[in-house]
Amino acid sequence: MKNRWKEDLKGLVGLNYIVFKNVPMKKSDHGPIIDLEPGTLEKLAAKAIIEKRIGFRGKEIKFLRKALGLSLEKFAGKLGITSGAVFKWEQKPDERLHPMNEVAVRSFVAEQLGIELSGQFSQLLGNDTEPKELVLQAS
Repeated sequence: MKNRWKEDLKGLVGLNYIVFKNVPMKKSDHGPIIDLEPGTLEKLAAKAIIEKRIGFRGKEIKFLRKALGLSLEKFAGKLGITSGAVFKWEQKPDERLHPMNEVAVRSFVAEQLGIELSGQFSQLLGNDTEPKELVLQAS
């Protein structure tokens, strides 16, 4: 086994439809590890979810919150809602958010990631169907 190589990884961030291509890997005493700064793949996936207009279900909310490094309380506070509301969303991983909640979350996350979005409501809503696969280039 070489000291450095690249691999394709799927399901790495808890969203099974995300596939990372060409992920830099390296050998360690504990086995292979990703050779990127911590959080790099999470931010890449979060940006893709926003830009590709993936519909938000509980699993996307949980992933995005964690990718931003926010607790339930802080995430909810930034949105002006209770942490219980965010907890309920996350406990229903396959249930789609109400359109108003989705627009608010998409706008907030985009702002946190420095992504410009259209101000049109229809452009802030995600697509109705979950993608079968979202391929992202890690390097």
